[in-house]
Amino acid sequence: MVNHFDMCTALYIPDSKGNYIFSTSRDEHKDRPVAENPNWHQSHGKDLFFPRDPAGGGSWIVCLAAKSLCILNGAFEPHERRPPYRMSRGQIPIEYSTFQSTSDFLDRFDFLGIEPFTFLIADGYSVEEIRWDGNMSHYCNYGNDQPKLWASAPLYNREMVRMRLEWFQMFLNNNPNPDIIDVLNFYLHGGNGNPHNGLMIQRENGVETSSISCIQKFKDELKFLYRTEDSLKVYDLVSN
Repeated sequence: MVNHFDMCTALYIPDSKGNYIFSTSRDEHKDRPVAENPNWHQSHGKDLFFPRDPAGGGSWIVCLAAKSLCILNGAFEPHERRPPYRMSRGQIPIEYSTFQSTSDFLDRFDFLGIEPFTFLIADGYSVEEIRWDGNMSHYCNYGNDQPKLWASAPLYNREMVRMRLEWFQMFLNNNPNPDIIDVLNFYLHGGNGNPHNGLMIQRENGVETSSISCIQKFKDELKFLYRTEDSLKVYDLVSN
């Protein structure tokens, strides 16, 4: 039984008015239990909206008010797994909701005993990045004026990341004001179509793209698009 999941390619696309699109694909082993459809969950008095992973009980993408949270496998480089780990990485976005701010999370969260990860916190003001390499946390605030792309370190080498950045720039050149359907189509039809290193993968080892999630914040509106092989649904949420 595969007891971890690999999260693939995440995108942040802001505009000049505090709106943004935040998206990620989920690449996982085909034997992992199918995730539950997105729904509201309550944790420590906070309302969270996310697709739940039944294996770990957490999620790879979470809406917390006007913030979008995403966890990716690995930090900077591929790493050797050394289980057991004390917490599934999918619990981290949910744990984040119990802290007052990102700085509070960095000061007080216990990173030890957790597999390396990249944690993204996006809103209309900035996109923050926390990378845990197994020994040390690394923080960066990218502001809110530039699009960004991330890819799972264990799944994609530097050349594959470079290709993704090129595909992403071509997409932005052709879609200067994209919506969530445009972004979905980028995942589905962009790239080189290669099942090993494209945007939608289906590798010989059983790892494949199982879902795409796109969050769009526009003024006080928040939309959450969730696409699997069998379904496509857009949820209307309220940003506050």
